[in-house]
Amino acid sequence: MKMNPNNSDGFWTHFWAIVTATFSAAGLTTEQWIYVILAVFGALLSLASYLNNRKSLKAKQIEDEKRTEILRSYLAGRKDNSAISSAGVADEVKGVMDNIGN
Repeated sequence: MKMNPNNSDGFWTHFWAIVTATFSAAGLTTEQWIYVILAVFGALLSLASYLNNRKSLKAKQIEDEKRTEILRSYLAGRKDNSAISSAGVADEVKGVMDNIGN
């Protein structure tokens, strides 16, 4: 008589048999395999974090370059830059930068 007559050839039975046979053939204990798997997971998480940060910094650099170019073209297009005081130019630039952010 079979122990489980409803599921005589179950997937999970074969799956765990293959897993345990592989682990024992490699000569590592379950605890060591857990360390290996977690180390690989940690390395992948670290790599993903690095790539995401790199992408974010690149996007920030592109936005800063766009903002600088807009400000440069605005200031180059102004007429009679010498007649305006420095404080007035600073206020004007601040107003332009606030409009760029919106």
